[in-house]
Amino acid sequence: MSHDINKLIQNVTAKLNEKQKKVITKRYGLSGAGKLFTLQAIGDELGVTRERVRQIENQAMTKIKNAARTHARELVDVASEHLAHIGNAQEDKVFIEAIEERTGTQEKKRVEKNKLRFIFRAAEKPLHFKETPVTRCFWYTNEATKRAVLTCIKETKARFESGDKKRIIEDKELIKEIEDTPEYHFLLISKHFGINPFGDLGLAEWPEITPKNIRDKAYLTIKKHSKPMHFEEIAEWIWKYGISKKRVNVQTVHNELIKDDRFVLVGRGIYGLREHGYEPGTVREVIGNLIKKHGPLTSERVIQLTNKVRVLKENTILLNLQSRKHFTRLKNGTYDVREA
Repeated sequence: MSHDINKLIQNVTAKLNEKQKKVITKRYGLSGAGKLFTLQAIGDELGVTRERVRQIENQAMTKIKNAARTHARELVDVASEHLAHIGNAQEDKVFIEAIEERTGTQEKKRVEKNKLRFIFRAAEKPLHFKETPVTRCFWYTNEATKRAVLTCIKETKARFESGDKKRIIEDKELIKEIEDTPEYHFLLISKHFGINPFGDLGLAEWPEITPKNIRDKAYLTIKKHSKPMHFEEIAEWIWKYGISKKRVNVQTVHNELIKDDRFVLVGRGIYGLREHGYEPGTVREVIGNLIKKHGPLTSERVIQLTNKVRVLKENTILLNLQSRKHFTRLKNGTYDVREA
């Protein structure tokens, strides 16, 4: 790729003067490590204003437009065919990687990827949409597509905000339906949406999609594990699941879970989620609530029901059930709450 793309850029920029080449090289990251320079930084180096640098850049890009379309025709055609196949628009990084794959020229170096971007920007085909506070930069085929992208993002965001968050995240059929449409690529352009390490799609602001602190990361970990976990396990799986790029402190996890009522201490150092049916309180309080809910219970039934909302040894449950201050054993062998 390096030799071909460099030759292509030489042909495209052949008519530029040295100052124009310098501005283009720095603005589009075509040398070194691929760093993109600001107008101000280039202006300071050349001893001109940032507005003058902008003028030089625009003049240079206008001058090479036809040359880029002529020399890079095959590359532009590959890009156009790719976009037509996936809905006529795609987020920048995904698009560049797709073009590299289609041309058999995968490169990890940022400068090589920048050279591809430059060729397309110079040819003005496909079209390029610059990054904004709410969208990532993306490539598209025509103005109608650009409008469709922005409309889709706006409407889907409103749909997600007004819908049932739990259903949106957990309904795999709904997500499959969205993924099978061309508009799925549109959502990845927006900064409003995100995908968590488990492939769940939702609004980026949702902690289930973008967990921002230890509590959110622990919540997502236990939820995906679908059963209570010891805080040491939680710390380990936050890293293993890829929810955190680095290992988290075990004691920090323990300290944070105590403060959040989404979590219930269901055993010695073991936490479950309240939404999964686990109940806080002492063992006696839990047993009492179960008897009040279901009526007098046998000891076997108390053990069975208690272990659905807590993680306890059988003897611990039975020991608490024997408290005459809190429970009374009826003639039929069942237990009831002792009235105060």
